[in-house]
Amino acid sequence: MPSFNTEISTFKDIVANADVGEYKLPAFQRKWKWNKKQVMSLYDSLRMGYPIGSVLTMTSEDISKLNPRPFYGVSNKSAANPNTSTLVLDGQQRITAGISIYFGISQDHGTEYYIDVSKLMALAKDRKLNIEDEDAIEAFSLAIDTDDGYLVSKAKRKDRESHLKDNKLIWTPLLTQEKEARYSELLDELYDKKAYEKKFIRRVIKPHFSPNLTHQVPMIELPKHFDLAAVSRVFTTINTTGKLLSPFELVVAILFPNNIYLEDDIEAYRAKYTHYSNMDGNGEILLQTVALLSGLSPKKSDLPKNIDHLKYGKFADESAKKLEKLGVYLTNSVGAALDVKSKYVPYDAVFAPMALALDYAEGQPSAAKKGAAKDKLETWFVGSVLSQRYQEGVHTKQTKDLEDYITWVDSDVKPDWINDVVIPLHLKSATPSGALGKLIICMLNKAKPIDPVQGGSIGYYNTAPNTNDHHIFPTRWAPKGLVDGEKLKDKYSTNLALNIMLVSDTTNGDWLNFSPADQINNAKTARGEKVYEESYKPQFVPKDAFKILNMGSLKVADYQKFIELRFEALTSHFSDTYKFSKPTAKSEDEEAQDLDEPAQ
Repeated sequence: MPSFNTEISTFKDIVANADVGEYKLPAFQRKWKWNKKQVMSLYDSLRMGYPIGSVLTMTSEDISKLNPRPFYGVSNKSAANPNTSTLVLDGQQRITAGISIYFGISQDHGTEYYIDVSKLMALAKDRKLNIEDEDAIEAFSLAIDTDDGYLVSKAKRKDRESHLKDNKLIWTPLLTQEKEARYSELLDELYDKKAYEKKFIRRVIKPHFSPNLTHQVPMIELPKHFDLAAVSRVFTTINTTGKLLSPFELVVAILFPNNIYLEDDIEAYRAKYTHYSNMDGNGEILLQTVALLSGLSPKKSDLPKNIDHLKYGKFADESAKKLEKLGVYLTNSVGAALDVKSKYVPYDAVFAPMALALDYAEGQPSAAKKGAAKDKLETWFVGSVLSQRYQEGVHTKQTKDLEDYITWVDSDVKPDWINDVVIPLHLKSATPSGALGKLIICMLNKAKPIDPVQGGSIGYYNTAPNTNDHHIFPTRWAPKGLVDGEKLKDKYSTNLALNIMLVSDTTNGDWLNFSPADQINNAKTARGEKVYEESYKPQFVPKDAFKILNMGSLKVADYQKFIELRFEALTSHFSDTYKFSKPTAKSEDEEAQDLDEPAQ
């Protein structure tokens, strides 16, 4: 087990070290994010002596690879020097706020903080505070918080003292030891003839509303032997400003000294490649593809260890091209809609290995072998969703699945996991936002049906009109429209993928409060009897299910039967097209997720 060195330091000293540049930040750290309210809350915690958490640092030999940079707002010019022995991994927001609180920011534009003397005096007057009574002052100070408005923010100005002279606002650094002499001079100048105000500031504000100079904070230092991958694993457990840090930021910093600006590159690839831009939200998939092309693990926490400027320079462009080609293939073969959005991708973990697999398929010696290899690729994609293969242990499966795919293409030996795929019963209870639900909508999109009222092909692809996911049993209509619709509230959900069909935006807007029968009648009036063949049948609504929709009076049991029939239609499609096994009997786990159980 690694041994972490933990010391206690005052927050004031930590901030001071950051202000002079002894402590710096790695380049991958996000920029200063806190808003005024968060800074004020920290100030209140400091003056009250409340815990503010620990600070995590590193002093390993890898520091130079992380391109150290100074904290925002530091006043000491020497802080710009990149040399440092200590990087702060967790604590940037608190320390940067501390620089403003204890020293004031050096930037031309920014926010500074002031104690509002008039406000505190008014609050004391309202509460009849006796400033000769120390216990009363203590109770008063504990009862006040930032919501009382004692701390205010102002845009930075050079003449901070004028705020005190004109508005009775004390700049918070004037309350620190470094500024103590000037603070005393100002009080003497301003309040020499105002004994009460001078006494109030000295007895109430100075001891009880100043930032604590001795507030203790645990300083935790990573062991010096920690490599970048270990740092990455630590980072994924740290929550900073509400967002998890990722290994991507580490790679940004590793490449930076070699004049590779990873974030700019990702933006350029996204601008150049339409499908890729909807596949890789943060650049990690490109890096995983680079790792695979380098013959290394695509595990996210290993990316900082596995990718250097040489590997990135060799494979980055190739990776982006391969991912774009994969996006085109998945859009055309399984309706993944990657030319317009990323909403219907069940698992993006498949992208990196499948990009290399598609390249292998394209390299087959004949058109027939290329076609067979691409069919196997499609089976891999659909089977991985039905088996929910990429929910856990992703990185080992990515590498192994690529290897197994190549074997499958070369020797026609199907991977064991694909042989074992069974269409899950809980496909019936899949929501549109889940992996199974997204796969269903991909299948609907692949069919490119005709809009039931407007006519013309619809779907999620860049040449189609605006399309929408429409609930056939509308969620607005169903609770009152079904004879026993009150059952829906307690037991059943209409927000199921098997209750979705694709229609144009216009048709969806018109049908939000239509019963299924009224929808069909509206479509038949517009386009005739061909509506079923062109619009419903391609979207896996079999004849018997269509007959249910045509019924004038519907019950929850009819809705259940409709879902069941549509499930059977999708099950037959997955079985006939991809040769996956149909479900035979309910397991105990699947029963809990079946439609007959209350919707979660």
